[in-house]
Amino acid sequence: MKRIVIIGRGQVGSALASGLQGFEIIQWEGDIAELSAIALDELSPFAIINAAGKTDLAWCEANALETVRSNLEAPVELYERIVTHNKKNQAAIRFLHFSSGCIWDGPYDGEGKPFTPTSPVSPACLYSWTKAAGDALLLQRSAESVAVLRPRQVFSSIVSPRNTLSKLLRYPGLIDTPNSMSSVAVIIRTVETLLTMETGWNGSWNIYDKGHTTPFRVGELLAEAGLRDMPHRITKDALDTWHRPKRVDVILYDEHFERVIAPNPVEDELRNAIEAYKSALLEVSTVR
Repeated sequence: MKRIVIIGRGQVGSALASGLQGFEIIQWEGDIAELSAIALDELSPFAIINAAGKTDLAWCEANALETVRSNLEAPVELYERIVTHNKKNQAAIRFLHFSSGCIWDGPYDGEGKPFTPTSPVSPACLYSWTKAAGDALLLQRSAESVAVLRPRQVFSSIVSPRNTLSKLLRYPGLIDTPNSMSSVAVIIRTVETLLTMETGWNGSWNIYDKGHTTPFRVGELLAEAGLRDMPHRITKDALDTWHRPKRVDVILYDEHFERVIAPNPVEDELRNAIEAYKSALLEVSTVR
């Protein structure tokens, strides 16, 4: 079985560690910087997946140096070691790096179209800048052995503060502006596909469930499931008066991704995830 090293124990890293099928999974215990050249020689992985990083927007603003180190410097340095290892050992370790669809500020680009993998970036906060800069340096260094994966508003059945469903339970008022969302299910399916492709797996990929929705609509679905009160609409301008850093709206599109992965409609995935999330909440409350 092909050996896969996964870095990060957040929502995406944990889901990949438990959900990827047909691979030998090693979840890296240490810091990304500790995955040294010696460790690469010892592990000899088929691929390394970096799902680590700092994502809380306010925390990132208050801890700029650590954010830059975690989201930008450490992944680029690791990829340098991978490229060197590949050349030295005539190997072909793949590097799958999770970035973010938040590198754009939309919901549409300047021409009124969704953002594609090659759209010029328009970061609105430090977190987005570190992700965009990391993407550029990775792809500039050697695009042959790296895939930059950009999900947006990740959701799942996992009861976690990082889950977008958990976040949208907290606010009585929600904006009704269009956004892309990415289920853990489509992320796992995408990674499994890229790991089995012989060619064409590298480069930049936008990852999302087909179509788009709004935070308000997700709030409605959560209310229909009995998980919250029905939300009321607030305007984006009203949100921007108190939400710091600025929250972005982004609609993603990737023709290659849709052809290869054929993602399911976002509302179908949301309904499935919300039903499973409700069951998970009941289990947690029963244990308590």
